[in-house]
Amino acid sequence: MNMSHKLSGLILTFIALCLVAGWHELSQASDPGISGSDAEALIKSGHWKRARAILEPQAQAHPQDARTCYLLAQVKMSFEDFDGALPLAQRAVDLDWKNSAYHLNLGVVYGQMAARASMISAGPLAIKFRREAETALQLDPKNLDALDAMMQFKYQAPLLMGGDKQEARALADKIAQLDPSEGYLSRAKLADLDNNQAQVEDDYLQAVQANPRNYEALTAVAKFYSQPMHAKYAEAAKHAQAALRIDSNRVEAHWVLARICALQERWGDLGPVLAAAEKNVPDDLRPFYEAAQASLETGKELSRAEGYAKKYLSQEPEGEEPGTAEAHRLLGLLLGREGRNAEGRAEIQIALRIKPNFKAAKDDLRNWNN
Repeated sequence: MNMSHKLSGLILTFIALCLVAGWHELSQASDPGISGSDAEALIKSGHWKRARAILEPQAQAHPQDARTCYLLAQVKMSFEDFDGALPLAQRAVDLDWKNSAYHLNLGVVYGQMAARASMISAGPLAIKFRREAETALQLDPKNLDALDAMMQFKYQAPLLMGGDKQEARALADKIAQLDPSEGYLSRAKLADLDNNQAQVEDDYLQAVQANPRNYEALTAVAKFYSQPMHAKYAEAAKHAQAALRIDSNRVEAHWVLARICALQERWGDLGPVLAAAEKNVPDDLRPFYEAAQASLETGKELSRAEGYAKKYLSQEPEGEEPGTAEAHRLLGLLLGREGRNAEGRAEIQIALRIKPNFKAAKDDLRNWNN
């Protein structure tokens, strides 16, 4: 493998790992002189479909409004419409060049595109990401999202592209100085990249201790403990319930609780959990997806899980959630586990028609045919 291939592979790795997790919080960055909108609050809470309904008419009526372009670009990214997001993000920068958040948003679009590009195209896109992130920090050295993005870039990028683990750790320290809870969350990302799960756990807990009302920190701990490799389900539930007390209209805590109930085969508890989730967040059915996924992992109550997967497919998935292709794949795997191979294979094929480059589905079909 020559150097360009090595660089492209590393680019794909660090962009995929570091940008997908954090870009949805960009709208929280400071923007002097512009008050928060309803759409911005919806984005912060992960209600992408509701924000889209507000922003698309606004963008048509006011195409030169930088804030609307910026927010709608984030919405389009959440649905993986990067061709639609790019001109909007670029227009926001062109209209307000001195806005740090807008530059980072444009950089993240490039980063997302790099993560999905060919090896030849990924390098230039990643360089554009770095340029915009650096500009964002020049304009606002306290932009936490830009600091976090550059931290992860520095930690994973090759030396020739500016990678430097020591500088990355220094950026994590700077984040901690500005916001201790967010600093621990950033440090947890570095620990995860090192596969130091004990340190990840400690950093998550420290993030909660530093700010017990940090919803992202609480749900990060809950998700961590809900994974079979950690399997501290009581702790996961405790932190998810704490997050629900802060905001029951966000979906993450709901789906963690649904996952835990299914993993522990607490079917009597799962029904009320799913009902509460659907009542509070009716346009995001991720809890049903997670209940089905957990049942697939345990091999228990597969017919029940089939119904959950079909429920998830009954409406358009929310932005940033598993897409229709992922849901059809999950349904196919459940059907296969039930011995309904022809139906399962058909669902995998549907997933591939929706998402032709879906590697996991391709692997499933290959294994099925062998």
